[in-house]
Amino acid sequence: MKRIFFYMMIWAVLTPSILFAQITPEQIIKNAEYNQVHDTSKSTGKMIITNRFGTQQKTFEAVAQGEDNMLLTFTNIEERGQKILRLKDEIYLYFPDAEGLLRLQGGALKESVMGSSFSYEDLTGEKGLLDLYTVSFIETTPVQIEISGTSYSCYHLKLKGKRSVAYPEQELWIDSSNFVVRRAVYKSLSGRALKELVVERVERISGKYVPVQFNMIDKLQKNSQTRFIIENLRINVALRPDEFSLERLSF
Repeated sequence: MKRIFFYMMIWAVLTPSILFAQITPEQIIKNAEYNQVHDTSKSTGKMIITNRFGTQQKTFEAVAQGEDNMLLTFTNIEERGQKILRLKDEIYLYFPDAEGLLRLQGGALKESVMGSSFSYEDLTGEKGLLDLYTVSFIETTPVQIEISGTSYSCYHLKLKGKRSVAYPEQELWIDSSNFVVRRAVYKSLSGRALKELVVERVERISGKYVPVQFNMIDKLQKNSQTRFIIENLRINVALRPDEFSLERLSF
């Protein structure tokens, strides 16, 4: 009887480690990206920007297709009609008053969007993390983190850039139950924290767990943050063939 009890105790200790070892950091990233990338999607939303000038709100409509194409159209009075278009690795800005089209390149991609904590690189996102980063576990077992009073069990990962990327190092906490990125810290080459992303609300939509409210905190500027809220998200919707064409930006 004592021997049976001894083996049960050994099993209880080893089982979590065995189960954890069955998933690799690369698989975790793939599962997280599955939640974030959709064949097509449409949504509305808003950015609540807080910085040294106070608080302001921008509203928008968004259309996306896979990892490559996205069109963001601002609908608030001040910026109504302004658009951000991503076509694969190219980013364009459209200004209705000037009827002008501007292609962003180089350092311009790091500029703030409407004074927010998001850069143009942040909004368009780095596609295919495993192509850009090597990934490894920081903790050998899931860790507990708390966000807005709720505790989550998360895989704790470290990403190191393979080549020149917006953030040479990233630290991610990915929910072990649904593979949502709950928290992320984006760092410089020296390891200094530049920005921190905290996911505050998640919804299950069309079989996916989708972050619909998150806060980007600028670690280099005091009291500077932007809350990004996605509303009315629809996944796998029909899009016009010319939805992401340069010619259609003026419509």
